[in-house]
Amino acid sequence: MKKGPTPSNINERKFRSLGFLDVLFLIQTVQVGIGLFDLPRVIVEEAGHPGWISIIIAGTLAQLAVWMIVLVTRRFPEQDLYEIFTRLFGTWVGRVCGGLFALYCLTIATVVCRAYIEVVQLWLFPTTSTNVFYILLLLPCYYAATAGARVLGRFGIATFLATVWMMFLLIVPARMITPEYYLPLFDTTAVGLLRATWKVSISAVGFELLLVYHVFTKKKEKNMLAASLGIWLTTTIYLLVSIIAIGFYSPGQIMKVISPTLHMFQVVELPMIERIEHIGISTWSFLVVSTVATYLWAAGRFLYSFGKWSEPRCVLATLPLVLVMGIWSQDTLLITKIETILGTTGGIVSILLPALLLLASIILRKRGSASPPAEDTPEVNAS
Repeated sequence: MKKGPTPSNINERKFRSLGFLDVLFLIQTVQVGIGLFDLPRVIVEEAGHPGWISIIIAGTLAQLAVWMIVLVTRRFPEQDLYEIFTRLFGTWVGRVCGGLFALYCLTIATVVCRAYIEVVQLWLFPTTSTNVFYILLLLPCYYAATAGARVLGRFGIATFLATVWMMFLLIVPARMITPEYYLPLFDTTAVGLLRATWKVSISAVGFELLLVYHVFTKKKEKNMLAASLGIWLTTTIYLLVSIIAIGFYSPGQIMKVISPTLHMFQVVELPMIERIEHIGISTWSFLVVSTVATYLWAAGRFLYSFGKWSEPRCVLATLPLVLVMGIWSQDTLLITKIETILGTTGGIVSILLPALLLLASIILRKRGSASPPAEDTPEVNAS
């Protein structure tokens, strides 16, 4: 078992460090995914038109999970999740836990790719082969994943800037809102609200990867603030989209629309652009690549922890499994079932895993090695 960070690991983390904005937007862009297209319909099905309240509750739960994650990382400042597993549970059990988490990351990456391809085929290219799209989409994801944590953080910032303009398009449907659709304001049940909260939580996973890349952050004392801002930025986006959609569609209409968010874009008219939703779907690929690449990189870190291969080779070693899982089934219903199961698993992992690690570290009185002292040498951009 490793007793502390090796000199090579320290140098790697110094040269490939993540800044405050990198952490903020890495969390935000990984969280926002295809689930936003269907989110307004899902929460209305579970809790009625007051379902938007569940988004605030889900954001609060995510904030609680992030708080526990940061407490864990403060106890293990120079160990990523895989090293934390081995320190807490021993080499063999820790390796098994790490392998399961890596498999979880690969499955998430696969399902996100397939879900996006389903949307592309439904709206843009219905006759194009799924396998062709899948392989083409994996290429930029692999390229970004092999670049390392710092490039993923920079790409997260670029992804936010490349996609945030779509929020301004919601001004048009917002002007067509019917206020009566929100009344009565709290006409829902506690059970329905809890179910809707769980559905929102499933659509907002991704912050649990902070357990993996926290070792690359420049100022660890600011991780809580950066992660919290990322969480609430995502919550705000989800809340605005859902509130506008609930007021835009009638109560009966919103439950019949497959992707309410995309359909709202159809009322937007711009000069020389007829189908703005097509541009929105294409732009969404930035978010998909950011999410998939980050999960691929996190899975590759498990192989990297053995100290045998370089990080790009570790990511490359995960691709065959991702290819097989993505191409194996062409049944849309089966893919939907897998998405549901994986979403539930993701919700459990993102909330319960930090609590388990924190509790185990306190009970077993385990801590990691302290951060190495800061050096005065200028930072090198090795990514």
